[in-house]
Amino acid sequence: MRPSSPPRIQPLDTVLANAEQATCVAGLHAIPATVIDTGVFKDVPYQSFSNGTVEVNAYGDPGDLVGLEAGTRSEDPALQQCLVQFIAAHTLDPNDRQRVLRMTAAPAMDQQPGLTVEVTPRTAADAYDAWWISLERPEAIAASRAPPEQLAEVTQPQEQWAPPPPTYYRRPPRAYVRYPTYRPAPPMRRVFVPTYTRRSGIYLRIR
Repeated sequence: MRPSSPPRIQPLDTVLANAEQATCVAGLHAIPATVIDTGVFKDVPYQSFSNGTVEVNAYGDPGDLVGLEAGTRSEDPALQQCLVQFIAAHTLDPNDRQRVLRMTAAPAMDQQPGLTVEVTPRTAADAYDAWWISLERPEAIAASRAPPEQLAEVTQPQEQWAPPPPTYYRRPPRAYVRYPTYRPAPPMRRVFVPTYTRRSGIYLRIR
């Protein structure tokens, strides 16, 4: 199946590998990703990561992301600017990179064909008390929603969730660090499995 629009965001493996070189996002550890039942990313599978201070969420096919966001509950302007630079570095078009780098205020949104750039303040209804910088591919997001049978394949009860084996860019948890999940999973809510793929438009569980 052809992608619904040209790729605009670097693949997840690249995002995670590069994170180790950025001080504000180094040390990312996989955390549960609660199924979203409302809003722009409704029913879009995603993977979530935290280093204790920052959360990074990657939406859709890991090899052809339809959304990428980084958030923090810190009010440190230097940290927020570092996240802006990190997200900007993972666009595929130099013009998109400059659009991200110009985003300095919240709330702010730059909607152009194929890619929306957004800064969301902590006070927004869907911010979960965190400040966010986001990339969104609206048409691709719509085409990436998983139907019920695929959601059942790539989700599980939160109590069954376990992180994937660590790699050079997915570190094991550190005992002295707390890894908060900004989007909470209420009782009985399902979360996405820690690793999945998408082939011919179908989401498949890896573990």
